[in-house]
Amino acid sequence: AEFVKLLEDVINDLAGEPRPVEIKLFGDDLRVLQRTAAEIGERVEKLPGVVELYNGVSEGSPELVARIDPVRAGRAGLSVQAIATQLNSALLGRRVTQIREGDRLTGVRVRLPDETRFDFAKISNVPITTPNGVTQPLIAYADVQREAGQSALVRQDQRQMIEITAGLSGRGLGSASSDVQALLKRTQLPPGVSYEIGGQYESQQTAFRGLLMVFALALALVFIVLVVQFRSYTQPLVILCAAPVSLVGALIALWLTRTPLNISSFMGLIMLIGLVVKNGIILLDYASKLRQEHDVPPAAALREAGRVRLRPILMTTLCTIFGLLPLAVGLGAGAELQRPLAIAVIGGLTLSTFVTLLVLPIIALQLAEAAGKRRRPTHDARAHER
Repeated sequence: AEFVKLLEDVINDLAGEPRPVEIKLFGDDLRVLQRTAAEIGERVEKLPGVVELYNGVSEGSPELVARIDPVRAGRAGLSVQAIATQLNSALLGRRVTQIREGDRLTGVRVRLPDETRFDFAKISNVPITTPNGVTQPLIAYADVQREAGQSALVRQDQRQMIEITAGLSGRGLGSASSDVQALLKRTQLPPGVSYEIGGQYESQQTAFRGLLMVFALALALVFIVLVVQFRSYTQPLVILCAAPVSLVGALIALWLTRTPLNISSFMGLIMLIGLVVKNGIILLDYASKLRQEHDVPPAAALREAGRVRLRPILMTTLCTIFGLLPLAVGLGAGAELQRPLAIAVIGGLTLSTFVTLLVLPIIALQLAEAAGKRRRPTHDARAHER
């Protein structure tokens, strides 16, 4: 029995990267590439979790290849092109005239009979006529061999390539790609043969690099907004301390649910930045308001802010968690695509909420006391001068 994620497979097919594991072998000699692909394919297939492997070697239809010797053809007054033209006319036919059938003209094609055209042994004896009128068999001017033709020639960046592809079952893409790379590093490739890792792994790495830039840009923009709002650098840094903790919570949730870290879950990590910062703003902004308007000490202001703002923080957090819960469970059409995002957000938001309520006030209090100690010597020195 096999249970296939239909929607995910369809999207992968539309993206042009249907296989999780893809090894691209490059080289100039096709036979060496095919032999190397077959050997590597046998070793990759033995890795745990690798299924449905295709080594990229495809045997085409049988072909009869006539390699004309220009020296022998030249002695008889023939060129390679002239022999090829006669052979083409004998096997495929040549249109010599037309006959009228009713109101239309039908071409008449002259060629050798089918018992000769479809018999590989007799093709070697196809008559070739020299300019002097002498007729000799094809084998007198060419070496005729039966070979397996190549149905398709694949190139990438103008380099001849063979793709080894495989699927995965029961393991993640990252660990399987690490095993494949370790296997390739231990493999002694023939001279002139190189390899690259493609497929979903290559797409994932490219997407992750782009998402890391988005993640850094999101952090910078959130920090700028916080600096403008609080008019200081201390409190924004304190609020952003919850962001790394939320990442830890998201990764723990993904690990507990055996959900891979993919593009969807990475988008959840980016969403966490705004969601986590929101709780810190609600708490520290109220504490700053109490200190400015009522001249409350830092410790008392933080305690009062925690008491008053506890309910709004828990309400917004629980609303977000329960709103994402159907996606995390996998209910509804297409939920399997957004499930990693929901799990990452729920795990990160749960852990960061406790950090925001318990740890952030302690950090803010320590920084406030340190700032007060720095201002006190300066104030005492000015009073002594007076």
